[in-house]
Amino acid sequence: MKDTCPSCLARDIAPAESRTRGDRVVDGYRCPRRHAWAVTRDLTAYSELHARRARNRTRKAAA
Repeated sequence: MKDTCPSCLARDIAPAESRTRGDRVVDGYRCPRRHAWAVTRDLTAYSELHARRARNRTRKAAA
């Protein structure tokens, strides 16, 4: 998912790194002007497909 730099407002910045942590994804960004930031997204809020995947992972972890 692309984002906008919060410092200089450069648009359509692709993540430099992504990590999945349970039902969340942490994306690390760096714009062309070298500003860096991270965004955590709760996958259950984005689509029914992601919500089902997150629930399945949670059930497997609980078993």
